[in-house]
Amino acid sequence: MSIFRCIIFIYFIFFNYSIANETNKVTIQLNWKYQFEFAGYIAAVEKGFYKDIGFDVTLKELTKDINVVDFVKNKKATFGIYDSSILSGYDKKQAIILLANYLKKSPLVLITKQDIFSPTDLKDKKIYMTEFEFENSSLSRVFQKFNIKKDDINLISSFKPIDDFILKKADAFSAYITNETYYLNKKRIPYNIISPSNYEIYGFGGNLFSSLEYVQNNPTKIKDFIKATNKGWEYALKNKKEIIDIIYNKYSKLKSKEALFYEAKKIEKVMLLDAYKLGEVRKTIIEDELKRAKNKNLVDKSLTINDIVFSFSKYSKNHSFTNEEIYYLNNKKSIKMCVDPSWMPYEKIQNNKHIGIISDYMRYFEKQIKTPISLYKTNSWQDSLRAFKNKKCDIISAVSKTKDRKKIMNITQSYLDYHLVVATRVEERFFDSLDDLPNDKTLAIVKDYRHSSILKKRYPNKKFIYVSSVDEGLEKLSKKEIFGFIDSITSVGYKIQKEYFSQLKIAGKFDEKYSLGVGVRSDDKLLFSIFDKLINKLDSQSKNEILKKWINFNYEKGFDYSSFWKIFIVFAIIVLVITYRYKEVVDNKQKLQRQRKKLEEKNKELKLTQEALKESIRNFEVLLDSTMEAVLVFQDHNCIDINKVGYKLLGYKNKEEVIGQNLYHHVHNDFIVTLKESLNKNLDSYEIEFVRTDGTTFPALVKDRYITLKNKRVKLFTIVDLTELKSKERLLFKQSKLASMGEMIGNIAHQWRQPLSLISTIATGLKLRIETKTENKEESVEFLEKLNVTAQHLSSTIDDFRNFFAADKKKESFFAYSLIEQNLVLLESIFKTNFINIEQNIDKTLQLTTYKNELTQALLNILNNANDAFKEKDMEDKYIFIDVVEKSKEVVICIKDNAGGIPENIIENIFEPYFTTKHKSDGTGIGLYMTYQIIHEHIHGKIEVSNSNYIFNKKSHKGAKFTITIPRKL
Repeated sequence: MSIFRCIIFIYFIFFNYSIANETNKVTIQLNWKYQFEFAGYIAAVEKGFYKDIGFDVTLKELTKDINVVDFVKNKKATFGIYDSSILSGYDKKQAIILLANYLKKSPLVLITKQDIFSPTDLKDKKIYMTEFEFENSSLSRVFQKFNIKKDDINLISSFKPIDDFILKKADAFSAYITNETYYLNKKRIPYNIISPSNYEIYGFGGNLFSSLEYVQNNPTKIKDFIKATNKGWEYALKNKKEIIDIIYNKYSKLKSKEALFYEAKKIEKVMLLDAYKLGEVRKTIIEDELKRAKNKNLVDKSLTINDIVFSFSKYSKNHSFTNEEIYYLNNKKSIKMCVDPSWMPYEKIQNNKHIGIISDYMRYFEKQIKTPISLYKTNSWQDSLRAFKNKKCDIISAVSKTKDRKKIMNITQSYLDYHLVVATRVEERFFDSLDDLPNDKTLAIVKDYRHSSILKKRYPNKKFIYVSSVDEGLEKLSKKEIFGFIDSITSVGYKIQKEYFSQLKIAGKFDEKYSLGVGVRSDDKLLFSIFDKLINKLDSQSKNEILKKWINFNYEKGFDYSSFWKIFIVFAIIVLVITYRYKEVVDNKQKLQRQRKKLEEKNKELKLTQEALKESIRNFEVLLDSTMEAVLVFQDHNCIDINKVGYKLLGYKNKEEVIGQNLYHHVHNDFIVTLKESLNKNLDSYEIEFVRTDGTTFPALVKDRYITLKNKRVKLFTIVDLTELKSKERLLFKQSKLASMGEMIGNIAHQWRQPLSLISTIATGLKLRIETKTENKEESVEFLEKLNVTAQHLSSTIDDFRNFFAADKKKESFFAYSLIEQNLVLLESIFKTNFINIEQNIDKTLQLTTYKNELTQALLNILNNANDAFKEKDMEDKYIFIDVVEKSKEVVICIKDNAGGIPENIIENIFEPYFTTKHKSDGTGIGLYMTYQIIHEHIHGKIEVSNSNYIFNKKSHKGAKFTITIPRKL
């Protein structure tokens, strides 16, 4: 080839070279988030193993709206990763092929509470797992084996069941032993594992699969892809730290590096590399799964393992034609062929002969089938399509698939691919896309070419015109009748170099690729099968030889050496200018592509952020509706939002009935002032009563705070219905009252014993004197006076006890000193019997306004506990000290003893319900709990307990000290 021709073809060859070396873009849809479970694929991407075999691989992690199998079936992903349930619902019409298996033992298990040891223990339990897992996974076979039906358990679907398990809301949940066990171990949560393998049920996971159509069309590529994936896994397992760093820094920080290392070790174990080769498919396990699926009528009965598992020898189609196809060819005299009569260098009818690249392919096919392929002459591509439709031809040499063509022909797999370019005059600028061109520019396209209809639909505002051939289009362009002409880079480049080099140029290129196959009449299935097999037999070497032959031949033909030296210098300058300009355009294009890529990444990030925000809002709404509390949002005292619990609690059917109502609309009239005061005081929480729509009332605990919502300051109220709690509290009060009543009755009996004895002695003495007639009137009057005083004392004692057991609850004003005296009167005989001394330090002028009866009960509980503490001590000096003082509008009541104090290991538990240090026969454990409730919840004060060391009468003492702080006026 001459130097001149070499320079001419630099531009053209560059485009063809770039096309020849394009990588095959594919997507792998994962069945979970990025983690070590997919380390082999990540390593193959990051270390270039896929790129080395011509694959540009994109990994996509799972999101909620993705069904992995459907994505592959519907060509939204080239490859997918799935577990053993991949066989469930296998569809022959949209068949998938299992390419490799990496997890020989399924990591799917059931994690249970520690008291669940066997699957039989799962009945009537809450199990968090999907219905699909229950019906199709290896766990489903465990349930079947133990005859556990769906109605026997409480099946709950949850995206994050581990949280509910930790909170003890779930009895069991499905999990991967490679993942969830790490978090449970770290949090030291006890659990048991029910693994299908313990019951001779074996699953498998980490299955790489693809669609049958892709496998059939790319058997060699599939074989190379599996090898590259195996290489990725080998690298990942040998270099765990490196791959974990890549996963964490580049793919996802959802799991910590520690968690990824834990997963890596577990993954390597379930791969069973000591027994199986990397990627090897365990056919015995698949046969078992297939048999089970057939028994459940999940798959076609005729389905075999050979239909499911990839075999290169099967899909490479390196086999002969069938007997039926051979018979067809032997009886076929010739195959009539229609072509595009003017589409060089692909094909052309010249001197009644078919020439071009496609012609050589047809000659190759002709040799393979030993049946003549004869030309049917036409004048245009449109004529060829009409002739084929009228059955003048058996085949069309090269055609692309369209919906209309499917009606009249079957088109084989591709044997030629091409990219589109735009040709313009040399003075026009270069551009990246048709979007860069004004809509008034006229562009020509060949009528009835597939890409022509696609371009018209894609760019409806562009001004397109039809031409009958490439020759006509370029001729119109050279005469300036149109702005540009669009066709394949090979045909346009060929014609420009041959006829229009100084006039026209390639100004833009499309990224997408169009494919050409052989079109066969739809009524000739055998001929279609024959040509499809012929194309499968084509190897890269044969294709390259055909292309090389035509590029060399056509571009050397007809060169005029005599003009070389005349134009060389001028031409060289032009080439240099074009090269420089081209380089400049390429640099600018690369910059624009980088900028575009950054913009696309930013847009993608924004979309992800937007989706995340929407998801957060949805999750927040679900969270609000899932809480036990009513949540209301108010702006300017008007309700603007309420959750489901809230409007149901108030008696409404939906939130719209509540929105717009005033803050005080459902507050009981007696508590409106309380609510206003509480809002002004900024209390942490407070109790008020609400009124439902039907007029019934209920007590509630309320908490409010300001938050910012949509850039507005609003008031958020959380309300807890206390109806059930108050009912239980009343029951506890009743129990406490009854317990106190028992103690008080004992006190009454003890306190009345001496007065009754006195009355009995006086009465007996008077009776004796009367009978013996020795009574003295003055002495008798004195004895009767003593009887009256004693009776009055008993009556007073009865009044004191009756007041203690009074059921009414009302605020009273009283002196602190009188309250303490009343309590001591009730316990006076008990303290005297046990030799307990009372030391008081009380301001006798200090007056209180609160619930007197409830405060009395609280003080009696503390004093009784002090008395009980002394029973266990053998000591001479027993003291109870009572101090009452005022501090900043509050009253502080301090009661301490010298009984030795409360053990430090239980002191923080003494206010808990049913906690007691006494024998079961001596205490219920509710006295101090009720004291705590009375002081905190009813009187709005606080009570604290500690052990106190002090000196009294020059002696050291130690005992429990209860400090009660309450408002002076409630």
